[in-house]
Amino acid sequence: MIVGLAVVLLCQLIGEIFAYTTHLPLPAPVVGLVLLFGFFVVRDRWEWLPFSLRSEEIDKTCETLVQQMALLFVPAGVGIVQRLGILQANILGVLAIIVVTTAVSITVTAFTFRFVSRWFPAPMENQE
Repeated sequence: MIVGLAVVLLCQLIGEIFAYTTHLPLPAPVVGLVLLFGFFVVRDRWEWLPFSLRSEEIDKTCETLVQQMALLFVPAGVGIVQRLGILQANILGVLAIIVVTTAVSITVTAFTFRFVSRWFPAPMENQE
């Protein structure tokens, strides 16, 4: 568990350093997740390394974090409650953003599904 948690926190730390030094409008946790994803991709393909990057501990740590994901939303909820006055002052704008981004997200998802489904047609059922 310690090694897996260290890898996850190391990716998070590198993401924080990247976001702080580059001043790009990317959240550091997103950069850390991309790095962790890259680690998993590289880990499975680099068999020529003299040491093994494979570790069951990393997989178990990530599974545990995903299972406890609900707890990670508590600080975000507390942050929203702390700034409830700002939220109330801008409620129409926030609601408009939520509605527009939801509609755009659904539309983009539908078009992406239709575009990709042309390449992978559904298998025919009972084709005998």
